[in-house]
Amino acid sequence: SETPWPRCAGRMWRVFTLLGLLCDAAGGKKPGAALKKIPARSFTMGGDELSGAPGTVQVSLQEYKIDETPVTNAHFRKFVRATKYRTDAEKFGWSFVINSSLSEAALLEAERAVQDAPQWVAVEGAWWRQPEGSDSKQRANWDEFPAVHISWTDAIAYCEWAGKRLPTEAEWENAARGKRKESLYPWDDARPTANGRWMMNIWQGPFPQEDLGEDGYRGLSPVKAFPANSYGLYSTVGNVWEWTADPFRSRQSEEEQWTLKGGSFIDSVDGEFNHKATVVTRMGNTADSGSYNTGFRCATGKGGGGRKRPPDQKMLQKLAEEGGVEAVQEYLKKTGSDASVMTPEQLQKHRDRLKELQSEEL
Repeated sequence: SETPWPRCAGRMWRVFTLLGLLCDAAGGKKPGAALKKIPARSFTMGGDELSGAPGTVQVSLQEYKIDETPVTNAHFRKFVRATKYRTDAEKFGWSFVINSSLSEAALLEAERAVQDAPQWVAVEGAWWRQPEGSDSKQRANWDEFPAVHISWTDAIAYCEWAGKRLPTEAEWENAARGKRKESLYPWDDARPTANGRWMMNIWQGPFPQEDLGEDGYRGLSPVKAFPANSYGLYSTVGNVWEWTADPFRSRQSEEEQWTLKGGSFIDSVDGEFNHKATVVTRMGNTADSGSYNTGFRCATGKGGGGRKRPPDQKMLQKLAEEGGVEAVQEYLKKTGSDASVMTPEQLQKHRDRLKELQSEEL
């Protein structure tokens, strides 16, 4: 059965984006992880209900590039030092941590905030620099671990600074598969214990009582702890969920959510608990929610994924009523839409001008 995902009450930033969220790039080498080129192709996206995917669809993609790893602590630190950025977790003063990663002292001090999932604990002072709160473990190779407690808004901010953008869900899934178009894993369809070794960081043992660490890790792992796929991408399945640019549609929730991909270290091989960790695995969460197993990677290119969605019409209507055309235009600009907004008067002038041009041609 699926473990409820921790969602922070009141943590909501209403914003809409098209699938691309294009960023202005200044040229030259971009900050962060090395980019890997993904060639244009068509592939079958999605999977069965167990993966959270609503069936399959054929998608065609143009060439694009994507980070070889999730954004690491080292990458994120450079961004924070350059911009003085504060994550949502820092602003709220707490974030969710899985209880198996906490010390007894931290558990005693923490407030359990997820009624249906007591293994998720609201820990004061938990953020990307202190993943387990003030009692965080000291790791010699901390820079090589993925930045976590990252919200969708945090991920957007980093990608913009780096001259990149979030990948669409289609781009993410296509790249995660490697050169195989329909495999469930970054290597092929073989189970994660192929050739007698674990190929990704997921949970082994009874959940949530004990992670046996048969893959070499209890909890998070460095981003290059396991082999890369045929495109040179690391850690696309397991370890941390990764944000994408796509909205997430859910019949269970009316809240605006965004799509995460790939599962994390608390997920399982067959979906016996939490999610079945594969390249098609997906779920949604609100824009300002983050946790101990939430990260991201960036992409570049025109984006798209073959499935364009229009802006949220209710949101546009509300903005128009409260702030007029200027508010709508500013909203579309911030969210990466290339749509333009006209008042009725401007629209009539535009139509009159078109008529004039047509008359001149005649």
